[in-house]
Amino acid sequence: MKKVTVITSIYKGMEFIQGFMEDIVCQTAFDECEWFLLDGSPDDEYSIIKPFLTHENIRYEKIDPDPGLYECWNYMVENSDSPYLTNANIDDRLFPECIEKHIKALDENLDTDVAYCDNIVTFEPNDSFKNYDEDTPIVVFREGGGLFYKSNMIAHNYPHNHPMWRRSLHDRFGLFDTQYVSASDYEFWLRCLAEGANDFFFVPEVLGIYYQNPEGVSTVWDDSEHVQTRTRQEMEIKFRYAEAIAGIDKQNDVADTIERLVKAGRINEKNFLKLVTAINKHDENSIFKNVFK
Repeated sequence: MKKVTVITSIYKGMEFIQGFMEDIVCQTAFDECEWFLLDGSPDDEYSIIKPFLTHENIRYEKIDPDPGLYECWNYMVENSDSPYLTNANIDDRLFPECIEKHIKALDENLDTDVAYCDNIVTFEPNDSFKNYDEDTPIVVFREGGGLFYKSNMIAHNYPHNHPMWRRSLHDRFGLFDTQYVSASDYEFWLRCLAEGANDFFFVPEVLGIYYQNPEGVSTVWDDSEHVQTRTRQEMEIKFRYAEAIAGIDKQNDVADTIERLVKAGRINEKNFLKLVTAINKHDENSIFKNVFK
């Protein structure tokens, strides 16, 4: 059994797949990993992946049709037995010691359940750690200042794009909720914290490169129904867990934010009604019923 299973869902990633494969196999802790690739793409990424399958610790499966991102994640979680899990997204990149240092963080901090780090934000596809040294100007994606504060999880998704977590969290708190288009991981972290998980651990180093993909499921910004749905779902998640994690005042703050988003048109009437229904489904006595007139 390997120390960590790296889960990757592949879908329409021809532009990124070559550099992505090279990036993961050069991890200093690669031999400690099982790398699970679940390919639901209609494209031919397999032709690029195939030469890498000489590595015995790469596990490739084809799935058709693609069931969705978090359905793929759940399948890989359920079909792995490593004590640690991490996800690797095909359009992001990792520094060579990234996985090694996340393993070390969980090994040495037994009272924490999730480890995460700082990430460079790039607007260049297929960026690489080779393009950066100590003198290179960078923009760092640092959720909430980096250091973990449980109450700030309502405002900031600290783990962000490639955390490492203990597989036992799924035994205790379930799998990813697949109803969400891009926030199922965020909902899972909040659910874990609300139901008694340990704190998360910040690795105070830049160990990843986050591509601000203009066409990404979680990063595209336009007037589409997809973005409306994503915004509505994120605010529903924040409101639902705010009181348990950070208190009633924080829940009221989220309600105020929802109201501003509605007034600005970021959440339209149809999605606002869906948001109210979703929240009240989980809490029949929700203060949400009294927030909006």
